[in-house]
Amino acid sequence: MLRPFYSLSYVVARGMRGMVQAPAVQLLAVGTMAVCMLLLGAVMLSWINAQGMVRAWGLDVPVTVYMVDDAEPEAVAAAVQRLETLPEIASVEQISPQQAMDRLSAGLGEDGQMLAGLDENALPASLEVNLSPGTDPDFGHALAEHMTALPIVEEVAVAGAWAGRAHDLLETLGDMALGAGLLVSLACMAIVWSTIRLGVYARRNEIQILRLVGGTRRFVHGSFVFEGMIQGIMGAGLALGLLWMGFDSIHPFLERGLSLVFAAGALRFFGPVEVAVGLAFGAALGLMGARAAVGRYAEI
Repeated sequence: MLRPFYSLSYVVARGMRGMVQAPAVQLLAVGTMAVCMLLLGAVMLSWINAQGMVRAWGLDVPVTVYMVDDAEPEAVAAAVQRLETLPEIASVEQISPQQAMDRLSAGLGEDGQMLAGLDENALPASLEVNLSPGTDPDFGHALAEHMTALPIVEEVAVAGAWAGRAHDLLETLGDMALGAGLLVSLACMAIVWSTIRLGVYARRNEIQILRLVGGTRRFVHGSFVFEGMIQGIMGAGLALGLLWMGFDSIHPFLERGLSLVFAAGALRFFGPVEVAVGLAFGAALGLMGARAAVGRYAEI
């Protein structure tokens, strides 16, 4: 019953001993993987923050309808219901004056305290209208003309050419992230493959003995696969640590600059879930590289 536990303990212990026996090779492999994943992390972080800035500027909302101060809630609800029935409209979100004030305060970042004392109803209530994919851009202007004629509407803002450029930028960054991800994946697997291959050559006598005493293929390969996973996790962790230090050092300067365009609060580093995904991605790359190496070179 305890045999699987003992086997796992041996695999982990042997993998750790293998890494300790060649520290220079391991450090070189982890460092090289970290540099590769640092590139991917920088592109992904830029993409995430670009999305945040687009949302902060409101460019992700094609049509924004600002309501008059004394708009009746029933009339506003009726207008929302009519808008949601149109096939060209994907969703309509009501933004209260308090929500608008909170967004402005977040966009100012550290300068948000300048809004202290202002009436929470100083900003108008609004409707954010999101169009369905593939909708004709002229529909937004036609909708704006129709909504402006309503007595409950003060003004209608339609995202123009800047919105298109912002979305083009996001698509470009997304393509770069995908390309960087593919290149980093191949590079990291090649690094782990080379490192594990050296480990197999260095321990070929041990592998042969394990085979002779009845060690299964999975048991023999286990320590090398574990070693590759640890390399991947350490490489990803080092890359995330370096990226965080770089982000933390330039974040205050970027925040002050973006506060002028009310987008300071849009900048952020990876969250806990995203960090966990990054570490898991590194572990997966290490596992695949190690399996490829032992599958070819550990057969005695």
